[in-house]
Amino acid sequence: MTRTRALLLLWLSVGALVWNSVFDLWLSGASREYLLRAAMWELGRGPEPVMAAMMSEAVRAGATRASAWTLAIVGAGLLTMRMRK
Repeated sequence: MTRTRALLLLWLSVGALVWNSVFDLWLSGASREYLLRAAMWELGRGPEPVMAAMMSEAVRAGATRASAWTLAIVGAGLLTMRMRK
């Protein structure tokens, strides 16, 4: 395996790690938000939250943000590889 191919695989692995981490972080924040709203609803201080609607929006937003961060990080890595030649 050439050095360039090894670096490419490394950057793609970093990209997969970043995407999964950002997506998981976003969804865990959304689940905490749901639990907070559910507790407020039980106390009579807000409307009843709908989990399906909240998580659907969280998945969409999380995938968008995770993809943007991954594109930025992997893009910078690939640009660095290209400039070193």
